[in-house]
Amino acid sequence: MIISHGSRDEAWVTLVDEAIDKAVWPEGLPVASSFLECVPNRSIQDGVDELESQGVEQIGVVPLFVSSGSTHVDEIAWALGVKEEPLCESDLERFRVHADIVYGVPLDEHDSVYAMIAARLRAMEVDGARDAVMLIAHGSPHEPFQTRWRDGLTRMAQQLKARNWCTAAGHALLCCDDVAGRVQEMQSLLSASRADTALGRVAVVPIFLSRGYFTTKVIPERLAAVMPNYGVVGQESRSFVLERGTQRGDAELEADSCALLYDGQTLLPHPALTVWLEQEARRILSR
Repeated sequence: MIISHGSRDEAWVTLVDEAIDKAVWPEGLPVASSFLECVPNRSIQDGVDELESQGVEQIGVVPLFVSSGSTHVDEIAWALGVKEEPLCESDLERFRVHADIVYGVPLDEHDSVYAMIAARLRAMEVDGARDAVMLIAHGSPHEPFQTRWRDGLTRMAQQLKARNWCTAAGHALLCCDDVAGRVQEMQSLLSASRADTALGRVAVVPIFLSRGYFTTKVIPERLAAVMPNYGVVGQESRSFVLERGTQRGDAELEADSCALLYDGQTLLPHPALTVWLEQEARRILSR
């Protein structure tokens, strides 16, 4: 059973469903895709009931979340009976489960995540020799979850630089950080170290699986505060972009400021997620 967060945005759900549908599962293996919230008739309890009605006595659960820093990963494990207590307060109640549960792990720093990030950087034409990357994630104000988010994103940023995908990298959490301030720090770093003929840019990459409220509204609004003269200028399929001008040079108008790149796109769609789903399912089934 694959469990993800869920959204009222049908496009969000479709991207997740498509990744799951493309996976190659062992022949005869019952598969259910469930959501924590917002998707009618596809709750976690619905998924458990569906599988148990087919006679399933053991359910392997793949938590389709980007980080083990997500409180949802922990509370779902508790609600399924995998652990005695959640690490922070939860609104969930225990699910009715008769089958044995084998609980997997979220994406974290799996190779598939780097493949998806690399695709985003290529799409934004990030130059590894001069541009910087700012990873933005939801995060959590609760411990130990915030530390898990930060540790994972810090290692991820270090890897991006080590792989020469950017000249500098950092992260910001929407729940806890001054996103505009973090981006400005990165812009200042690039401005101080740039060559006169090679002004670097800051590419903002949301570490979210699918587009939704945070990527189409919250992040653009936070970024608009960094460069007020750029502003939110377009809306298509609930996707906002920050204006960069009609030519690349137009995005670099201020001599003391670096351009900001953000296209509102997320990790999906990408075939690497399907690969991870297959690998994590095999790992769980072998336990």
